[in-house]
Amino acid sequence: MADGFTGGYDSSMSTLQIRRLRFVLLCFLLVPACDGNPVTEGGPNLSGRWIYRATELRGTEVVCETSDVVLTLVQSPGGLRVDGRFDGSAFSFEVECTQGDRTATLLFTEGTDVLNGEIEEGVVAFDFGFPDFLHTGLIGEDSMEGTVATRLDLSQSPLSQVGMVNLVGEWIAVRP
Repeated sequence: MADGFTGGYDSSMSTLQIRRLRFVLLCFLLVPACDGNPVTEGGPNLSGRWIYRATELRGTEVVCETSDVVLTLVQSPGGLRVDGRFDGSAFSFEVECTQGDRTATLLFTEGTDVLNGEIEEGVVAFDFGFPDFLHTGLIGEDSMEGTVATRLDLSQSPLSQVGMVNLVGEWIAVRP
């Protein structure tokens, strides 16, 4: 043929050049499939402000809920096992717990961190730093919602006889 192609590889390329070419092609072909970026590829983008609330947090003898909490989230690209990662902050909030006709309000005036956020195929998971709220749920168009679990110490409150309590309930977050 006129271009020098003989049915094999171009004999003018060294073995080292061929190995480099294979490596570059392998990286080019495999890396995008393993390391997607949902922010640029049309996946959910959780960056920005959200209004969060946890309700019906039920434990032994008590029911609790949070006030509205402003979350500010920053999303980054995912990796091999997740579509995206995020972290951020939660502004100050309250948790109100009731037992019969008695109430205790816990104040978290310094807010907390949003940690360990992951997104995978429309499922979201994240934690609050303190108190330790563990969240899982689903992502909608402008909302997220799911289940939350936490453990609160009520021993220094009007519900002191309850002491430490494990709670499980529902949470929702919407874009303002």
